[in-house]
Amino acid sequence: MKKYVAAALLVAAFTTPALAEQYYVAYDGKRCERMSHKPPEKMNVLGVYKNKHAADKAMEKFDQCRKS
Repeated sequence: MKKYVAAALLVAAFTTPALAEQYYVAYDGKRCERMSHKPPEKMNVLGVYKNKHAADKAMEKFDQCRKS
């Protein structure tokens, strides 16, 4: 029984950081994008958000994103 509990704790410890995903809203001079990975340096990061919904809501508010 102790082996199963230890295995479950190890699995939980390794999967929890993977669930903490961040979303970036970035602008490259022409258009805005929501990305789940860090944008390249040539893009300006407008914000970092904890979920897709928050990133999408923020994109509606940025002037750069409304133009595209």
